[in-house]
Amino acid sequence: MSKKIEISRDFVRAAARHEAVTGQLRVIGERVMRRAESLAASEGVPMEFWLEQGERPGWRPQVVVYGDNVEQEFGSSRTDRRRILGRAAEEG
Repeated sequence: MSKKIEISRDFVRAAARHEAVTGQLRVIGERVMRRAESLAASEGVPMEFWLEQGERPGWRPQVVVYGDNVEQEFGSSRTDRRRILGRAAEEG
């Protein structure tokens, strides 16, 4: 006879906060950031990048890569649209 397994919301939240999970999120964030730095350098786009680690509203952990050159992501009258962060995330 098999036992019924119940997975509670608290169990899922604890698993999401586990150091292995948050560590892997950091690894992926760093990979995306390195790729973005490489793309920016190869295309001559001046840009500084940084990571912020935290939680989404509620409880889910996240790592976000930020860049200081917003115009290149969406384009403007002064800058072509390059999508450095978008492309790095897609490839990451």
